[in-house]
Amino acid sequence: MIPSPILTNKPDNLVFLDIETTGLSMDHGARTCEIAMLKVSDGVETEFNTLVNPGCPIPEFSSNIHGITTEMVKNAPKFCDIAEDIADFISGFVLVCHNAYFDLNFVSKEIMESGINSPEMYFLDTLIISRQYFSFESNKLGDIAKILDIEVTQAHRAMADVLTMKSISKYLFANL
Repeated sequence: MIPSPILTNKPDNLVFLDIETTGLSMDHGARTCEIAMLKVSDGVETEFNTLVNPGCPIPEFSSNIHGITTEMVKNAPKFCDIAEDIADFISGFVLVCHNAYFDLNFVSKEIMESGINSPEMYFLDTLIISRQYFSFESNKLGDIAKILDIEVTQAHRAMADVLTMKSISKYLFANL
């Protein structure tokens, strides 16, 4: 993964990406259980959003955070079944994430474990941008949204977080 030197105040030709997981570390068996992406290309928005069957039970502590249960994902596709679609969706675009290393490490590893070459991932991290260039009292996604008076429909679900991140990005990019 390569941090992107590209930053304009027009959030276009980007993919906003967020995942939910069964835990904090793939090294300790955690897997992706939801992925959402919003591609903004030449003013056109395209969504990719799905629950993912992680192939393991979702621990209660994780379900308590994002609300995704083992029952909810039992008929969802496994990551390997959608890995090529994900790689194609993000290929050639700058990714925007809040805490990018977390999300992109999972996505990159799961793509590679699916036997597909992971595309180069250039990214902007709204968490790093917030910490380096702004003085928010808290740099949590929901807290920044509250400070900027951005409505949050649902916290800790991938597409809701993607939409919140997109709104926050407009402010961040315009005020750098």
